[in-house]
Amino acid sequence: MHCGTILVATAKSHYSNGIPNDGNIILTNTFKQLIAPWLLALVLAWLLVVLWLNNESRNQQLQQIQQLAITVNYAVQANLSANNDHQQLANQLTQIQASATRAVEQIAAYNAQRQLIASSVASATAPVLGVAPKTYQVSALAGKGTQLAVLPISTGLAKAQSDIASPIPDNGYIAVVFSTAQPWFIWLVPLALLAAAMAIGLAFSSGAIRREQLKLATDIELLAHNLQRLQNARQDCQISERLVAPLKPLQLAFNELAGKLDQHQQSAEQLIQQLNQRVRQHNSEVAGLEQQRNQLATDQQLQRRQICHWFAQSRLLWQRRDQVQPAQLQHLSKMHLLAGYYQFADADTQGPSLMLTHWLAEHIKEFNEVAAATSVVLEWHEHPDNQAYAIKYYADTLKSLLHALIMVALRGEDLSKITISIQLQSTGQQPALRLTAACNGNGLPGHCRELMQTDDVLDLQWSDADIALLKAAARVAGGSFTSQSLDGLGSIVELTIPVQTESANLKNMQQHILVFDVDDERLQQRCFALSGLASQITKCTTLSELEHLIQSKKFDIVLLFLPPATDSPHWQKIIHCTRQQPAVLSFAAADMLSKWQSALSGVQASDDFCLAVVQTLSDQLPKEPNLQHILVVDDNETNLAFVQVLLKNKPLVLHTATSAAQVFILCEKHRFDMILLDIQLPDMSGVEITKQLRQMPQYRQTPIVAFTAHAMPAEVETYRAAGMDDIVFKPLEPARLDSLLARFSLTSH
Repeated sequence: MHCGTILVATAKSHYSNGIPNDGNIILTNTFKQLIAPWLLALVLAWLLVVLWLNNESRNQQLQQIQQLAITVNYAVQANLSANNDHQQLANQLTQIQASATRAVEQIAAYNAQRQLIASSVASATAPVLGVAPKTYQVSALAGKGTQLAVLPISTGLAKAQSDIASPIPDNGYIAVVFSTAQPWFIWLVPLALLAAAMAIGLAFSSGAIRREQLKLATDIELLAHNLQRLQNARQDCQISERLVAPLKPLQLAFNELAGKLDQHQQSAEQLIQQLNQRVRQHNSEVAGLEQQRNQLATDQQLQRRQICHWFAQSRLLWQRRDQVQPAQLQHLSKMHLLAGYYQFADADTQGPSLMLTHWLAEHIKEFNEVAAATSVVLEWHEHPDNQAYAIKYYADTLKSLLHALIMVALRGEDLSKITISIQLQSTGQQPALRLTAACNGNGLPGHCRELMQTDDVLDLQWSDADIALLKAAARVAGGSFTSQSLDGLGSIVELTIPVQTESANLKNMQQHILVFDVDDERLQQRCFALSGLASQITKCTTLSELEHLIQSKKFDIVLLFLPPATDSPHWQKIIHCTRQQPAVLSFAAADMLSKWQSALSGVQASDDFCLAVVQTLSDQLPKEPNLQHILVVDDNETNLAFVQVLLKNKPLVLHTATSAAQVFILCEKHRFDMILLDIQLPDMSGVEITKQLRQMPQYRQTPIVAFTAHAMPAEVETYRAAGMDDIVFKPLEPARLDSLLARFSLTSH
């Protein structure tokens, strides 16, 4: 860069005014170099022009003299044909000489013997013809600077006067003497023209030299400017303009240097950018760490406050132990400890496998005792999926959560009934357990509603351990805790927590269950819960209908939900009829249980209904072997007959259907162990039938096999995506059918 500074300074001092200080010297030297070649060229050109002009002039002169001789020839012929006067011929020759365009000195006529007969100049001596030329010829006259042109007179010109004795023979001669000298000024014209051309050339040359000199000065100034830019670390300093030839190497070297410097500068800038980026990243990381530190400090301070608050509420709970009942104190203490565990520890919610139906059967009396002191009736609702799956959850934790849910529901005003719903939601990406308490009355008090909506645990007091536990459990598990409360319409409190599930194989599915209940709403809910235990459920709400059904049909299990009124005579008759049924189970409200047991001997009534009770009774019933039912669906009667022949000796009960409508009717009435389903049906495709069957709780695990004549790989994937377990092709092969039945445990292989 230091060298560039020196070069810039030198260029500026030498070209301070845009033109070099020694430009006149350079121009003078240039002229000196150019003048000699120009003069030599001028002389050579002048000589060439002179020679050319001289040659052209002589040729032109000879042509003119030849033309003049021919003219004289014709004139002499004409004159000689008229008379024989030599004087007249001489006069004629004189006139021709006078009118000639060239410097003709003499024109003479000769006879065949080369004797002079007439001359244009009388005083002049005619040249002597040494030879008799046969054609036109030109010869030089010695020592006179002239030339002689001789032309023979044409033959036969004198024969027109054949009667006249002519001294001129047939063949005479015409001689023309002319001067070959050229005027001196003729040679000055090309010289002047060449001199003018030289002057013009020198002027253009000097202008070109001047322009070249100015271009050189401009290019050097441009080079100096770019050197200055390069010195200032400017990019894109390359010279793209066309410089003069002497500066070409310097331009190439400069551009190469500028390019390398640009590369170095770009590399340096990239490095600086990387360093700046690393600095920014570092600063961001530092800011993030600082933010995390601040957040951690805030969280620690908040947690410290929460822990202090939790200990303070624990102390208040112990101090006020005399103000609550012992059972309630026990529940509050356990809830308070569990809420602290969820809040301040890394809680593990996943535990051993747990069947909801059996778990509820073991603890339902304990849950009912929570509301016994308040005269509030607890009604339990279960979901069919509770029997099909087991959850991985701690039993004690689940019991505390359900206790807390019941205690929150008991806070409602003018409360008389709480409906507890336990539902395992097995559909979706993540199974979830939903615990819902629906209450009548006027809803929760205002302060309870506010506590439900707050996220600050510091607002929860020792008596709010139930709410604190439900909130903490939902937060830790990633679930939700919600409440809806309207004045005069009751309230709904719901806890939803994600759980891990596993399939639970039902050992014994009953074919037909009869359910009686005068409460239609409760009847519908009970039948829905029982749909996972039986293939067919019959409902009735009147005593007459119940009596008729018991007398006309045989049911696997009869469930009687006894009404408040004990119409003893009528019921005695019904109880008597039920003795013909394999199993009868009666349920009564807790306050009516003793009355029913005293009024009707033989009524084994219970105040606690749950699915586990029915499941236990179903397991105790005698098993009828080989009673699996299979449904074959095909709109072709021939195919149905062929399948019937193949299953004739199998320990199976065959049901057939030819349309989708028949399929849904049969599936409502019966519980099938396997369905062989045709893909192409008149009213609906087998794929759509499968999708709808999989929405029914009793058919979520039932094997469904596609029955079709052909299928492409893409179609097979569609069948499996719809929920089909396998595919068989028509016509059905016996070995394939046996393998299929053995696979799904319908027969032994």
